[in-house]
Amino acid sequence: MLRLCVLHLQKEKRMLGKGTKLYSILRLKCPRCNEGDFYKGRPYSYSGMGKVKENCSECKLKYNIEPWFFQGSYYVAYALGVALFIAVCVLKLIFFPNMGPGTLLISVIVSFTVFSLSIYALSKIIWINIFVKYDPAFLKKK
Repeated sequence: MLRLCVLHLQKEKRMLGKGTKLYSILRLKCPRCNEGDFYKGRPYSYSGMGKVKENCSECKLKYNIEPWFFQGSYYVAYALGVALFIAVCVLKLIFFPNMGPGTLLISVIVSFTVFSLSIYALSKIIWINIFVKYDPAFLKKK
């Protein structure tokens, strides 16, 4: 049993460890070096909402690869919104099967209001992670 726990922790470390896409996305770090911050301030506040830095502070990667680069992140935001909608529907069916469609509508509106900034922030970091690969040797080249 202990060996299974150790193997599970090692697998989880590989999935969430430095150098993975999930590490960059969940910690909002540069996709190339996993060191520099991606956003200027806190991405979940209304004052700093979605303000991406120009370059990485560590590897100098230009985040805005081309003009209007982050327009494609709207597709990712849409997919995250659909996933949130499906999750709310499934949770409603599991925990409150007898409630009507009005409750579902209110639940969806509240969840989108609460998670809208998170969806917006995650969509940009996911979008750039699609195009930029992790390069551990890049910091050594400096």
